[in-house]
Amino acid sequence: MGLKFYKQFFTTQSEVLADIEKNNTWPTTFVSGATEGPPVHWHKDEVHAYIMEGETDFLDGETNIRTAVSAGDKIIVPAGELHAEGAIKDRVVYMLALPEPRLPEDFLAMFIPEERTK
Repeated sequence: MGLKFYKQFFTTQSEVLADIEKNNTWPTTFVSGATEGPPVHWHKDEVHAYIMEGETDFLDGETNIRTAVSAGDKIIVPAGELHAEGAIKDRVVYMLALPEPRLPEDFLAMFIPEERTK
């Protein structure tokens, strides 16, 4: 299935919250400081990521293509899809939405490719 990218999907936080409500998902804010980015991984849940501030890229593990993302973009990472966020120079603020609320230790748990049962 691969990652889905929606460039300049929103301009305001209200639009993000309306989309989250429309999709019946649960939001949280995630701030990533400067990093080289994580290794290729996957999550058990579909994740909707809204870039509120900053810029980075996402590697789609299915196509091996990196796509640049910045404020206003939305990315959908289907459950079980291999991917990796790219390097961040300063910080990126994400509004993330999951299909159900999760405890902090379970939120966005990353699994290595070898653990994928897809």
